[in-house]
Amino acid sequence: MSSQTIARRYARALFEVARQKGALAGFAAALERVGQALAENPELRRVLYHQLIPVREKQRLMDTLFPDVDPLLKNFFHLVLAKGRERALPEMAAQFRRLVDRENRVLPVEVQAAAPLSEEVTATLKERLAHITGQNIRLQTALDPALLGGMVIRLGDRVLDASLKKKLELLGEHLKGA
Repeated sequence: MSSQTIARRYARALFEVARQKGALAGFAAALERVGQALAENPELRRVLYHQLIPVREKQRLMDTLFPDVDPLLKNFFHLVLAKGRERALPEMAAQFRRLVDRENRVLPVEVQAAAPLSEEVTATLKERLAHITGQNIRLQTALDPALLGGMVIRLGDRVLDASLKKKLELLGEHLKGA
């Protein structure tokens, strides 16, 4: 069974429990913190993923690093570690976020821009995308000076490339064909 399938199953089970408890937002935030800690800290990954470190030690480490999490979520982490699925934790967090977003009709949108976007531009962009998609928008922005100007917007599996770089590439292809 693939790690993505495993992560999806664990995330789905946790999602159902969190929904019944009315704690989707809190669980999502805690899982995001765990996923971020694993992504940013190679030493933490090394310890959690090491086969020779006893499960109980890994569980104590998680309890120490994340002392304020809900007891149900703490039990979830203990179960994941006991089953040897710690490598799937980041994907479980991502799958859980997707389920929460779907439940709340939130569409995550990534915007890469050549220059920082003003609050006004960001607000207008969110408003227009919400109107077009009929969903709430969670906008994540990043700078990419290589775009030269404009922006690239990613909505799920759709990409809207309104960058100067892309326009110059298209112009170059057109001139080569002429």
